[in-house]
Amino acid sequence: MKFEDKNIPNHVNEYNFKKLKLKFLEKDEIKIFSSLCQDGIFSIDEVIFNKSEKILIATFSRFCWEFFDKNPKNKIFYRVVSGIRICNVIDIKYMNKDKIDTSKFINLLSVDFNNNKITFNFSSDFTIKLLVEKIEIFLDDLDMPWPTVKKPMHK
Repeated sequence: MKFEDKNIPNHVNEYNFKKLKLKFLEKDEIKIFSSLCQDGIFSIDEVIFNKSEKILIATFSRFCWEFFDKNPKNKIFYRVVSGIRICNVIDIKYMNKDKIDTSKFINLLSVDFNNNKITFNFSSDFTIKLLVEKIEIFLDDLDMPWPTVKKPMHK
């Protein structure tokens, strides 16, 4: 797919960017979901659980690892605003929520699945655990990526 939009900067065009629009239904797919969302920057205020609908939704700034793999020597990286929707959520538990300053952002380290629980592991030892009836996760890029010189550092 080539960009038709003349307003898209050339440095984005070179990657032939396509917005992610993915659905995850299997336990093994959680690893892929986790790797795509790793190093996402979240505001705890933008994580919303609708108990009556059994849905958790969140927006976050996703680091575009898929661009990094194409040119690892490049000094320009990309982020994009993404949204997640997790269906069939029976219950939600927050671990160490009292340690989180809601005016600051938290980084997603990983997502795991075990015993019908999807676990989001964040920086500052903060965790969200979702008890689900079955796996049904949607990940959608909501906008075009923007350049950044900051790449997440891993130890």
